[in-house]
Amino acid sequence: MTRIICIFFILFSLRLSAQESKVPYDRILGNDEIIELLDVDADAKLRRIQSDYQSGRKEKALQALTEYFKEKLSDRYFFSWKNFGQRFEMYNKMYSGRKEYHQKKAKQHLDLYPAKTHWKIPFTNLKGEQVSSYPYRHLTRQHKAGDIALLFHYTENESYLHYIPKQAESLNEAFENKQFETIEDGNGVYEAYRAGNRMYNWLFVHHCLLASEKYSWNEQLTMIKTFLHTGAKLNVHNQKYKEGNHQTRGMSALSMLAILFREFIGVDQWQQTAIARLEEHLEKEIYPDGFQFERSVHYHIDDIDNYFYPYQLAKINGIELNPIWDNRLKGMFNAMLQLAMPNKNLPVLQDDTKDPWAEVNKVGDIMALGSALFGDKNLKYFAGKKIPSKYYWLLSTEQVEKYKTAKASKPKMSSTDLPYTGYYVMRNSWKEQNLYMVISAGLSEEKPDHQHGDMLGVQAYAYGNMLLPNYQVRYYLNDLEEFKNSWTKSVAVVDSVLHGREWKGNKGGSGFGKWGKLPTPKLINWTTTDEMDIFIGSHDGYRDLNVDTYRQVFFIKDGFWIVRDHYKSKEDKHTYQQVWQGHYDAENDIHVRSVFPNGAGLEIIQLGHRPDFLRKKSARGKGRIVFEAENQKNTSFTSLLYPFKDFENRIHANSKYDDLQLAGWHFFSKPERQGIDCNCKTGLSKNGITLLFDCSQLKIQNTEILLSNPSDLLIKKNGVEWEIANCGISRIKLSIGDHAVELLSGKSVRIEL
Repeated sequence: MTRIICIFFILFSLRLSAQESKVPYDRILGNDEIIELLDVDADAKLRRIQSDYQSGRKEKALQALTEYFKEKLSDRYFFSWKNFGQRFEMYNKMYSGRKEYHQKKAKQHLDLYPAKTHWKIPFTNLKGEQVSSYPYRHLTRQHKAGDIALLFHYTENESYLHYIPKQAESLNEAFENKQFETIEDGNGVYEAYRAGNRMYNWLFVHHCLLASEKYSWNEQLTMIKTFLHTGAKLNVHNQKYKEGNHQTRGMSALSMLAILFREFIGVDQWQQTAIARLEEHLEKEIYPDGFQFERSVHYHIDDIDNYFYPYQLAKINGIELNPIWDNRLKGMFNAMLQLAMPNKNLPVLQDDTKDPWAEVNKVGDIMALGSALFGDKNLKYFAGKKIPSKYYWLLSTEQVEKYKTAKASKPKMSSTDLPYTGYYVMRNSWKEQNLYMVISAGLSEEKPDHQHGDMLGVQAYAYGNMLLPNYQVRYYLNDLEEFKNSWTKSVAVVDSVLHGREWKGNKGGSGFGKWGKLPTPKLINWTTTDEMDIFIGSHDGYRDLNVDTYRQVFFIKDGFWIVRDHYKSKEDKHTYQQVWQGHYDAENDIHVRSVFPNGAGLEIIQLGHRPDFLRKKSARGKGRIVFEAENQKNTSFTSLLYPFKDFENRIHANSKYDDLQLAGWHFFSKPERQGIDCNCKTGLSKNGITLLFDCSQLKIQNTEILLSNPSDLLIKKNGVEWEIANCGISRIKLSIGDHAVELLSGKSVRIEL
């Protein structure tokens, strides 16, 4: 019995010892520890290194350790330092002006911080400015580190070579002296997103500098210790799933570290942690329609990068990943295809932040990556002829060369939707002059941090112009709150109460803010055909005012839209507002026009209720027009949005709005021309297709049809058969002679007459 207890004690002690022999997260590794942590069973060279160190030949052993990893990393990283010179030469041939570009970017960092900098805020930078939360976040992410490393190769100025190792050393010293920002402070230097970015950037620096004999083994050892310590911090702080791209960036970096430095005991657990977390994010945060759950193009692209880094390294190192990686990554690129505009851009959706105030997202770079990874011809259509410089160092020479000869093909899809994300896309083709609209009708239940106050908001494009734009934001600007809310969107508003409410700044004070309260959308009808698309939705944003709001969008694919906004109050009277982005001049009190530099433009005409006021406003040079109906209980706006390609095709101010003819469609023309008579005030028809608004009774070839309540109808004639579809906001009952049928919105009935 005593012997059994002794054996158990020995085994328990060995297991405990093995558990303790892992990279610590509460201190920087000393030389003794880093040697002790080597998995000597993985390679006989490591056993010799450990033996030399324990025999007193410490410097020789440490130098051999850095040489060991230098050799191993030549086959493990995105590119090999052994052929860096070749790739660097090709890089400069492929992309002109790179030296000047990297000089500019490097200078932005070098002018602010010495190599041995502070890591506890506030402190004063080299320009005498106080470093607060916002600039500190960029210091911790080290976005310009790669520029500094490349600048060394351009100039051979050794100060650039030594800069980042010294900066890493200063971080390690700050950690040991407890002079750094913690996660609890809200500005943590080891917070997943900041640390993840720093590791990605410093790994790039490390592999660039390995190509130089001047990169000393001592500096290499400093960087390896820094990589291991940060990896340990990322591992211990991310044992549980946390929503959002901050954790994915950290786990992306942790996986990279685990792949690159796998000869240290316990690092295999990092890979398990990283892959487990990343697959949770892939499962929970990439919707089945392929879009990232924060509903922003910026964060969608950011997460593609987060998954791409470990995905690519796994391929290089022969590590098999679960099928979800291929499936979700391909889906993310396909989602961008579905949202893409005829001008090869994507619209601005929620917190897009790359180019503040810009009205589109340029996606050529990320589409090129998708084409290189999956060989998709449609993705190549949106990209350039060569791999973007951003991804040059992350793709193999073979991938870069193959991309050059890859074929491009224009997409063929028409209108489409991302139903889980809540984006609905109307388009009539892919030429630059074609029409496009996207409707935002979704809310991230899990993490609406980056959501704007734009429920049921629309953006429109035609003839090379953003007719109804949205705008990118920058977090530290004072008017961030305004640009995230409804006055800078094309939406419906009640009593000037905006969709986003209860503004909250973030804990770290670094500029980012979010809404505490946002409307929840409800889709009523999404129908797409060759001739027409119909979207109908509502939201609960004004339930506290006892007002229900609905938006209908009819896309007549021959060349225009009709947008109907309905406001229904249960009690009091209100002021109802319809907001349109752009710079407009009023032709009269119901007709406004916006004209663009290429001579094309947009007409907005109120076809139904005459607004009481027409107000023009602007923010940072971004204009808007607001139609207002005052002191109303129930009302509707019926707005014609007609894009024209040139002066000759505009709608004249003296036109008869109740008898317009646009692209072959007749507005308010007598419906009996199509064999139809009705009591509606507004309608349009073309070639056997009739759209009627607010209809309660009609007659088709002497057959009377009654509606239980006024609604909008789409009527198509096909020989002796008539199809009647309910495209109103609610259920109706159709009484046809002795028969009655109930129709939900989007449903239809066929009758023979």
